[in-house]
Amino acid sequence: MRVIHFADLHIGVERYGRPLPDRPWNSRVQDFLDAFDFLVDYAIAEGADAVIFAGDAYKDREPNQTYQREFARRIRRLSEAGIATLLLVGNHDLGGAEGRAHALEIYRELGVPNVWVGDNAWFATNGIRPILLQTRSGPLQVAILPWPQIGRYTARNPDAASEPLEAVFDRVRAEMANVIRLQAESLDPDVPAILAAHITVDDRFVLERPGSEQQMQLGTAPVLSKASLSAHSFDYVALGHYHNRVQLDLHTPTFYAGSLQPVDFGEEGERKGFVVFDLDPRRPKGARIGGSGTPRFVDVPTRKFVTIEVRPKEPDPMPEVLAAVERRDIRDAIVRVTVHLDEDQRQHFHPFEVRRLLEEAHYVVHVATPLPERPRFSLPVGVEVRALSPVDALDHYLRARKVPDARREKLLTAARELVEDTLGSENA
Repeated sequence: MRVIHFADLHIGVERYGRPLPDRPWNSRVQDFLDAFDFLVDYAIAEGADAVIFAGDAYKDREPNQTYQREFARRIRRLSEAGIATLLLVGNHDLGGAEGRAHALEIYRELGVPNVWVGDNAWFATNGIRPILLQTRSGPLQVAILPWPQIGRYTARNPDAASEPLEAVFDRVRAEMANVIRLQAESLDPDVPAILAAHITVDDRFVLERPGSEQQMQLGTAPVLSKASLSAHSFDYVALGHYHNRVQLDLHTPTFYAGSLQPVDFGEEGERKGFVVFDLDPRRPKGARIGGSGTPRFVDVPTRKFVTIEVRPKEPDPMPEVLAAVERRDIRDAIVRVTVHLDEDQRQHFHPFEVRRLLEEAHYVVHVATPLPERPRFSLPVGVEVRALSPVDALDHYLRARKVPDARREKLLTAARELVEDTLGSENA
């Protein structure tokens, strides 16, 4: 039984995109759709039995109809190919208010063949038990943990609304662990089982390299401990929410698949794709994955993000800056250039020459020359700002900057005249 696990598709990311002449969306949206097409083509060509999507189909909770159509076209291909597909609800898929339909609910309402939706409505209708996918290679149990909604929890538990947020988190964390435990207890040990969850797991590698989800995150939720996953009860744990691919240090194969495309510079240099593995239903729990079926990452084509940072040493910075740009492969990439210059070097810097070398880039975010940080001016000990007149304050500043006496006196004379004309002689 071949299974594909992916997550965090985020259709609708438009930042750094260019208009496309034959599409109603820009080039960045097309990047994400192309990555999804790559996955669907792979699933069909490789004879995948199941696809587990671990949440966040869209960038926004209420995606426009065009993005919903494009997502649906690709889910339809999986459905028509006979590939059992689970759509788990992530934080970007949920409605903006309690009781509103979420972005994936339509697939259940329409009864799309070979497609199951993992959300709280499943529990409300069927109890706390896993979803049973019917694949071409036999049944597959999928326990689910959709993104926990804090607002939904407090609405169902009014006494929690007055508690501190961390106390509410503790209660939600316990409920999440209980939902996993109850599903694990109801598993048929003779049938392969997967846990699909869209959550934050307390793992050092995850928290150190979260990718861009921290900047994009919609809603808040507690971090769940690895022990609460009950991973020993499953053959594989499919996680979504963090954008960088990570394998957790657990006996059971446990993976964040990561996003299918880099969202911004927070994911620069990260490989993107999905996880593929094989389950042998004839083997006992704990031994169903192994050998050539061991989980492996499959890379998808991505658009590169490239950061070029230069600190020229010569008085004329241009040769060093241009050489730094020429050394990098920026063709079709999203590029930002930052050049650190002193006051003298700024007179010789020509940003248009840099931009000319970046013509092959897909998108140039900036060619920036940030101002150097200057040490803060401190008054002598015992001198308070409130006790100084404007001219006295200027005098202290000019002395601290070591302005020559002749120029300092000239500036102070001009300052006195300006203050007297504006505020009167008593304020000079």
